[in-house]
Amino acid sequence: MPTLELTDMTVATAKATAAGRTEIWDAAIPGFGLRVSKAGRKSWVLMYRVEGRKRRLTLGTFPALPLAAARDAARLALLDVSRGNDPAAQRAANRGDRLQTFAGLAEEYLDRHARRHKRSWRQDERLLTVEVLPSWGGRSIDSITRQDVIRLVEAVADRGAPIQANRILALVRKLYNWAVEKDLAAASPAVNVRPPAREGRRDRILSDSEIGRLWQAWDQIGYPFGPWFQLLAATGQRREAVAAMRWSDITPKDGVWTIPAGQTRTGRPHAVPLSTLAAEILMRQPRSGSAYVFPARDDPDRPISGHARARQIAVTRSGVSDWRLHDLRRTAAHAMTRLGVSPTVLSDLLDLPQQSLLGISMAPPSDAYMAAKRQAMEAWAETLAASEPSP
Repeated sequence: MPTLELTDMTVATAKATAAGRTEIWDAAIPGFGLRVSKAGRKSWVLMYRVEGRKRRLTLGTFPALPLAAARDAARLALLDVSRGNDPAAQRAANRGDRLQTFAGLAEEYLDRHARRHKRSWRQDERLLTVEVLPSWGGRSIDSITRQDVIRLVEAVADRGAPIQANRILALVRKLYNWAVEKDLAAASPAVNVRPPAREGRRDRILSDSEIGRLWQAWDQIGYPFGPWFQLLAATGQRREAVAAMRWSDITPKDGVWTIPAGQTRTGRPHAVPLSTLAAEILMRQPRSGSAYVFPARDDPDRPISGHARARQIAVTRSGVSDWRLHDLRRTAAHAMTRLGVSPTVLSDLLDLPQQSLLGISMAPPSDAYMAAKRQAMEAWAETLAASEPSP
């Protein structure tokens, strides 16, 4: 972050570094500088302190606001600070800027980034709503400190959820990095905060006995989470896809569930043949008027979420612990491999990224293996049925 006396020439030719955003501070006015985003957007910023806390005020953008006018704006703002005022807070109050609070920033992140670019945006929304906003929602963006981040993730780890704590830390880091890039936050409080837990590759495969006891527990739990767990196991598809399953995506005549392209890893519609078992599970579900097979309890226009309590009930009733949702998918894949399903068919069935040899795509169109995929699903369904405890 160089400091020099800004001139019209240095401002006009300033560029971001290869690493991304850069800031050039003016030697003439302390705290005043030019911020150049990775995309080349140039904005005038003023850093100052109020009651010991660092504050940031965006004065405008270049070239709409030239250097001389930006310096004048900076001097006026610093004069306001010298009188005991906080220009950034006053601006927020005057315009009702929701982005000055963490809750506003979180919603902006979800709207402008996560929902547009992440298939797993619902997971981000859930973590923010359940884990972060209760503590930080009403606080200003730049008041969140590194110690606040450490306390948040350690509290989650201390309650016995260290991997969840890792996910929260990663989300907070991503959110603030995005906010800094978009000139919505002065800095990220998650810098140099270490994840509370080490993660290794997970290879948990549920035994036939464990699947049987869980299936019985899921029956007892009932709608909506019981059958949702069962469909996760029966189809082997990702949790986000099963949660977002719509009645309109199912073709009963053909026995096919088509996952829209926007929800798949391959970026194209994914046809899933429904085994007799999966079809029976779906037939038992109520038609509530929602587009979703498993709508959220408090909002029929949104899919199901928040499975932790239902999972714990299943653990208690089945006696099967140390299982996660993705273990159901892994168990299905392992079982179908054991049943002789070819890797190519299995890859297509589970919507895995295309395999390649010397850069040449080897993955066939999804419909090409429909018969083989249906045979694999029926074989897995028979294994599931055989694993259920006798009444």
